[in-house]
Amino acid sequence: MMSKRNKILVDPTVQWSIAARVLSHWTIFLLCLVLINVSVRFFTVVVDQPLGAALRAAVFAQGPVVLVMLLLLPVFLRDTLVMSNRFAGPMYRLRTGLAAMASGAAISPIKFRTDDFWMAAADDFNIVLEQFNTLKAEKTQLQAELNQLREELALVD
Repeated sequence: MMSKRNKILVDPTVQWSIAARVLSHWTIFLLCLVLINVSVRFFTVVVDQPLGAALRAAVFAQGPVVLVMLLLLPVFLRDTLVMSNRFAGPMYRLRTGLAAMASGAAISPIKFRTDDFWMAAADDFNIVLEQFNTLKAEKTQLQAELNQLREELALVD
């Protein structure tokens, strides 16, 4: 079993983009919620109060709703960032694995955590890595055989 994550941000560019989207949705939701609540309250009390007083009372009555929504915002954002680790983490591991392969570094097969998305991508990567390592070993062996043949030909000439 894989260890528990200790970082919230694995790929900050992607994850902050998602958090910004959640924040914009949260803001729109809050505005709609307050507007609906103000409208309902305003239209129910406007018959008993002057227009300005009814509107002020309706707006000020939204304090608890706004407070609750503000208290929930960090929870929404943190949960979004933690959730995004389930795909940002695997993509990060795939990218670093591919970069290591491209640079010629020796790498181990990659593993994702049990709750990550794209588990099949790790399996596919590991199959490609195994084939890559096999071809690399065969190339090394063939290069050694070629060098040996060249030496033997040089001795004959």
